[in-house]
Amino acid sequence: MKQKVVLAILSVFTAATIAGCGVKSGMDENDVQNSQSVESESAQTEDATVTDASEDSSSIAFRDSEEENTEETADLTFADLSELEFEFSSGAGGWSEGFTIEKDGSFSGNFHDSDMGVTGEGYPDGTMYCCSYTGHFTELTKINDDTYEMKLADISYTDPVGTDEICDGMHFIYTESYCLGANDTFKVYLPGTPLSELSEEECLWISYNNESETELTMIIIVDEKNEFGIYSYPRPEPLEDARMTFNTYKDSYDYYVDKLSEAETTAEMAEYAETMYENCDSCLNYIWNLVKNNVEEDKFDEILEEQREWIAQKEARAEEILSAGGSMAAVDCNQFMAELTMERCEALIKYLE
Repeated sequence: MKQKVVLAILSVFTAATIAGCGVKSGMDENDVQNSQSVESESAQTEDATVTDASEDSSSIAFRDSEEENTEETADLTFADLSELEFEFSSGAGGWSEGFTIEKDGSFSGNFHDSDMGVTGEGYPDGTMYCCSYTGHFTELTKINDDTYEMKLADISYTDPVGTDEICDGMHFIYTESYCLGANDTFKVYLPGTPLSELSEEECLWISYNNESETELTMIIIVDEKNEFGIYSYPRPEPLEDARMTFNTYKDSYDYYVDKLSEAETTAEMAEYAETMYENCDSCLNYIWNLVKNNVEEDKFDEILEEQREWIAQKEARAEEILSAGGSMAAVDCNQFMAELTMERCEALIKYLE
């Protein structure tokens, strides 16, 4: 999570949908079998799980809801919104929030607000207020030719809101979403909407990115209750998006490889190895989400089964490493899983070609 938020500053928006298990320092073999990614929703077995990439009842419900809404709203659909990235920012300061919406109405994003002047013992590089999250929008309904409305059905956070930790010299404080955390109903306005239909405050939020002084030149999402305006811009094509994401996380992977080689204590190595694997897992999550939403259904079923087998093999090997014991077992396990996960990311990217 820590490096992932830093990566967000480089405009990488994450998603969490499928991965394997993380190994904390001191975990034993049973923990490996029973642990899983944060966003796991459907069980493969009691000890090895596949996350929400599988078709559980919740996923089907959201998908069916989206299909029903498509019929009701012949114009705008979640599939249209999936072609965009959404950002909430004033254009000034060290904070921003961004998220993407998928064809089934699911979304993922992150918020970060840095304050490098707030330092203390163990965090000389400052403080970061941040969060990563996933959730679902539903009930996309047409109000008039310019306006739609949708509901925020749920939102969940990678790190518990209100918790904090120190990592790599920075204090991370985990918060709620700034623009999605305080309301459950949002308006969606289409290009051509007169700006007179928006409040002055809503116009201010999107004014820097809107190319007209009289009407919208892009799709925006508005929280009328708080007068927040969230602007949009074109999302990269899936293959380009996957490659860009992989390259950015590969930089993170290389960073922690160097950190491990420089570490002087087992505790430092354990922390770096764990964070390295968490970041690789986040990369896998994001790329898996792209595959899930952009590969034909028949082909995806084959990839899903392949992914289940890969998870089982990875967890079995992780268990073997931990079973060998020793003070370096957790470090070796996380290093192994990080390397294997990055290899799997490259394999998944090929399905988008």
